[in-house]
Amino acid sequence: MALRDILVHIDNTPYCDKRVKIAIQLARQSEAGLTALFAQVDPALKGFEPNMAKRHQGHEALSEQLQGKYAKLAEKAGVELTWLTAKLPSNLDQLLNQVIQQAQQADMIIVGQYDEKGAPGTVPGDMPEHLVLETGRPVLIIPYAGDFKTVGKKVVVAWTPGRESVRALNDAIPLMREAKKVKVVAINPNKKNKQPSSVSVEQAAAHLARHGIKVESDQFTTRGVDEGNLILNCLSDERADLLVMGAYGHHRFRELILGGVTQKIFDHMTTPVLMSH
Repeated sequence: MALRDILVHIDNTPYCDKRVKIAIQLARQSEAGLTALFAQVDPALKGFEPNMAKRHQGHEALSEQLQGKYAKLAEKAGVELTWLTAKLPSNLDQLLNQVIQQAQQADMIIVGQYDEKGAPGTVPGDMPEHLVLETGRPVLIIPYAGDFKTVGKKVVVAWTPGRESVRALNDAIPLMREAKKVKVVAINPNKKNKQPSSVSVEQAAAHLARHGIKVESDQFTTRGVDEGNLILNCLSDERADLLVMGAYGHHRFRELILGGVTQKIFDHMTTPVLMSH
């Protein structure tokens, strides 16, 4: 599937510039339209406020300010930008619902990793997790630390036989078509609970090769190193600019329960990560 409609989340944080530049780069590369959704809460808003009209006006004014800034970047890159301003939400759950609803209309979602220490409290800390598990769309998460001039030139695919990995692998194909190198890696592929009919890492790589992607495969055993750290080490060794992986977990009564490897990557990502569920 080609990317034709990319959604990027906009907020008034220092990390948003990096996120938007990557979104514009990918939209230009894919000849896709880019939708920017400005959505954040006012952290000072507490229930009923007598000056709500002013707060709404400030929300709209900030959105217009950011639109003017990013519209120039998109125009310079020749990317069609559609700007949306979510209504000022009264709480984080309402904001999350707004973003999820809009995200379900896109081919891919681009959001930022949450900065536990420096976040101003304008978006939910677990918004990326919710988007991955609830939208049915691939989510590209951009770390708050580091600068990323390219995304998708050197790719590591963390392969585990199962629906989540299959989904992520195929969702990432549009981002890997121009990759110089793609490595599909299997961690502990010979676990006892592996199904006899599971697709091997070599078969997964062969599938990408049939799409014209330059790919190789490898496999590792943890041997005392947890799987999450092993994946992070592999990213460093390969100097990768993108990690592709399935998100293992489920959503129940607003409580996210994620697999240990998935949560490890969410918390310690060093490169953009494309996740699917």
